[in-house]
Amino acid sequence: MPASSAGCLKAWIVVACALPLALGAQPDRSAASDEALLERYLALLNVGLDGRAVVALQCMDGAGRRLLAARSYLRSGRHLADRWSWSQQQIDAYQGSPEQALLETEIERVRAAFEAANPGFTLYVNPQVRSLEVQLDRWNQSDAVGAAGEAMRATILAKVRASGFPGPDEAGATTAFSQALLAYEPEPAAPLAAPGLSLHGRMYAVDFQVAQGGQLVASASMAEVAAVWDALGWRAKLQDAVRVAGGKFSGPLQNPDEPWHYDFTGIAE
Repeated sequence: MPASSAGCLKAWIVVACALPLALGAQPDRSAASDEALLERYLALLNVGLDGRAVVALQCMDGAGRRLLAARSYLRSGRHLADRWSWSQQQIDAYQGSPEQALLETEIERVRAAFEAANPGFTLYVNPQVRSLEVQLDRWNQSDAVGAAGEAMRATILAKVRASGFPGPDEAGATTAFSQALLAYEPEPAAPLAAPGLSLHGRMYAVDFQVAQGGQLVASASMAEVAAVWDALGWRAKLQDAVRVAGGKFSGPLQNPDEPWHYDFTGIAE
């Protein structure tokens, strides 16, 4: 992978459209390594996927992470463009906009309700849009995503190597492979949305974290769900504050279980 996701994106924007032309140069399936075989099948998706998703896939480490993301992109279908994370130009335009002011007002309403009910504690929210580059870095660095990807990789590899499954150069291969990805149910589930599809990338979601004296006491960490958010009651206390503030946020996210994650419903599409 390139030194950074930003560099990867810039490099692949130039060549992504030419990827399907290279498929014929790949080795025969019987001689291909597992990784190379899966990459050949993944390359079949380049023609049908949104070009931005094709570029993002090339910036992910390993076939497992690519398979997980490709499944999400296929499942998004025609809605992918409506969910795709903002470009830097769109992020810049958001700064100082009425939409940003509305979100900040609603966050402050939740914060005020939370502080009134929990003296000495407050809520921290990252005010930055989660760019595609940041999403890619987190996707590549997450051990949990890696584990979910490896589980999917093993299942899909067995599927494509099974007798009767069309080879990557055979008729029906794209449809068969796409159906295999769509039918797969991740176990374990990835704790992150596929890069480009996170609502944080359009500031339609926020992570509320509990702080005291400038230090986080309940952060956006899966390791803290049971021991901190549930055992210390922060899940319920945040839900109460969101409810008292007037319902401009929906949540928390249930799959995966993220008691800090709330979708912002105050933006009119």
